Amino acid sequence: MRAKLIAIIVLLILLLIFAIQNIQPVVVNFLFWKISTSSVVSILVSFVIGLMTGGLLMMIGRMKKKSP
Repeated sequence: MRAKLIAIIVLLILLLIFAIQNIQPVVVNFLFWKISTSSVVSILVSFVIGLMTGGLLMMIGRMKKKSP
């Protein structure tokens, strides 16, 4: 339990360092939209979208295995 807590704290510190070092603005073009944001926000949004897509695909795979 203690090792898990230490690992989470280390990962949060690394995430904070990453966020501080990547504050420069970037422009993201998607279809008809043009959004100006910091690079860390665009990277984290992409990461979250990837997590959600992976989770959805895993759920679909589990549902297919359960159905006869």
